[in-house]
Amino acid sequence: MQIVIEARNVSFRIDRRVIFENLEFSLARGEALFIVGGSGSGKSLLLRICAGLVFPDTGTVTLGGMDLQAASKKEVQELRSRIGFVFQDSALISNMAIYDNIALPLRYHRKFTETEIQARVGEKMGLFGVDRAVEWSLPAMLSLEMRKRAALARAFIMDPEILLLDQPTGGLETDTAYSLGQIICDYQRKKRASLLEVGSEYSLTGGYADRIGVLERGRIVAEGTVEEMKSFLERQK
Repeated sequence: MQIVIEARNVSFRIDRRVIFENLEFSLARGEALFIVGGSGSGKSLLLRICAGLVFPDTGTVTLGGMDLQAASKKEVQELRSRIGFVFQDSALISNMAIYDNIALPLRYHRKFTETEIQARVGEKMGLFGVDRAVEWSLPAMLSLEMRKRAALARAFIMDPEILLLDQPTGGLETDTAYSLGQIICDYQRKKRASLLEVGSEYSLTGGYADRIGVLERGRIVAEGTVEEMKSFLERQK
């Protein structure tokens, strides 16, 4: 089994507040892991640490077999070209049109012509249901749903091997969240992508995880398959 993400003895503090204390977990290739945590538990921070955007105070995080703190800037940049990241609240660039937001990873990594960029952006807009009528609009002009769809299109634009998703369908109507979840699931299964998603709750009917972890008190306090974690999930309701 190939381990794609591994956190070992990760600790992190903000001032005197302990966010993580000896946190550990791993994600295998082709696996979908959903980490459930309450408000302020550090879910979003955990994804940023896994992407190498923030470093822990102590402990190690490996991504694609690479120790992120020991890697060179070039190695990290190459690795990030294989990652799709949905940030909390979509995090679209406010002064950039939706089309350019979605195209940004393609332009940043400089591997594609404008013709190729147009084709890929059109494909992902279609996949996630981003209305072409809004492609030159700024994010503030769009509904929450359309911003979420655009954020997913941007995250998937490079056909990533690793997905780091921060509540990608949070706040959406149940039917919309379910349909977007199915698109994510279909991609993850077809591509054998490794998926780490965080959220405040997990849907037993619309979820697609292989394993679920519970983030409390700065560490993963429980972990198992959906069936093994079913009683915990039902207590969430």
